Amino acid sequence: MNKRNIDQMIPHAVQKLHSLVKGGSIDKVYSGYLSSFGPTVISSGILQTVMFYSADKNKNRVLKIMYELIQDSLKSDASSMETMLTQNENFKDYDIKNRILEANIACKLAIRTFDLKE
Repeated sequence: MNKRNIDQMIPHAVQKLHSLVKGGSIDKVYSGYLSSFGPTVISSGILQTVMFYSADKNKNRVLKIMYELIQDSLKSDASSMETMLTQNENFKDYDIKNRILEANIACKLAIRTFDLKE
């Protein structure tokens, strides 16, 4: 992972996270989804984690934000992270996994700038 990439993503992550704001704050559950994403990738793998997050409406919102952050750098025209990973077995690509984890870290850092509600 590259700290410079993460630092460049943070302002964009803040903009994307505004879509989760309701009543001036973000539900704390979204912070939990972001925090658990990385460890789940380590224990289960990137493809399994993305499939699991895609199945839940709220978790999928977080996944969509992370994908929007890296879609241009991956030069992908896939409509979702799930589709992008299954195309040409991209889930085996170490660089793609790292970009996804960088986007996750940028979102975790960016969500700290918002008020979180229970």
